[in-house]
Amino acid sequence: MRARFLFTAVLFLSVFHSRAQQDSVYYQRDSVVEVEADCTESFFQRTKTVAAPAQTLLTLSNGKTYKLSQFVKPAEFGPAPQYGLIDLDDDKKNELVIYNFTGGAHCCDEIYIFRNTAPNKYQQAGKMFAGNTCITQGNEFVFDFYEQFGYFFTCYACAWEDTSDVATVPVHSITLRYKKGALVIQKGDAALKTHITDQLAILSEQPYEKMEDDISQDNGLRKEFALNLAVYYYSFGRNLPATQALFNKYYKFPDAKKVWTSFSETLKYIKQQNRF
Repeated sequence: MRARFLFTAVLFLSVFHSRAQQDSVYYQRDSVVEVEADCTESFFQRTKTVAAPAQTLLTLSNGKTYKLSQFVKPAEFGPAPQYGLIDLDDDKKNELVIYNFTGGAHCCDEIYIFRNTAPNKYQQAGKMFAGNTCITQGNEFVFDFYEQFGYFFTCYACAWEDTSDVATVPVHSITLRYKKGALVIQKGDAALKTHITDQLAILSEQPYEKMEDDISQDNGLRKEFALNLAVYYYSFGRNLPATQALFNKYYKFPDAKKVWTSFSETLKYIKQQNRF
């Protein structure tokens, strides 16, 4: 079980440039990545320029302090870092927002939010890692779990599709807003909960695809379970027992213990790498 998580993490964090090129040919959801780049570009066009990056100090959540000019370093390939000042919560004070790409296929985009504590000094207030985050015109952060679960018992390009006449819309993202010095998750409502449970009910009726070993890949069914459960977990109070109860209700397949262990370990990794 641990090997499955480590295998997923290695794939997730390693540089697979050729794989990324291959996936972009036949994977429709790669268009989401292009949309994200547009969202990021549009957002930073609305921000104000930092006048003196070399004199601007950033204090991270671990207490370490860096100059802004040292903190943002371009990756070997991919989009260049971007940063700017903008009032995210309408309190008449600008936050410093940084976008950085650390390198890697299907992962490794970072968005940091720093609050101003003194002239040219900022304290980390939030972080989103590998969420293919789209920043909307209303300064909302739409964080997508697909990158985190991209290799969940399957290939990144593999996605289960509902081919029924009443196919539902996939659920794999949450919305965050910056409020009072922190990123706050938009709480789920009754409609979202019903949508997720309906999705899980449909998934539970699909044929079971046996995994012969730890490197086997299914048709994306397990990943679809994970995406729905991740959205449920974050949208409804980060209640792990309630999320597991939902999993136990709908995932009736023989490998339930292995799948839940992998899901919960990936969820733990997401919580470690993000600050919201």
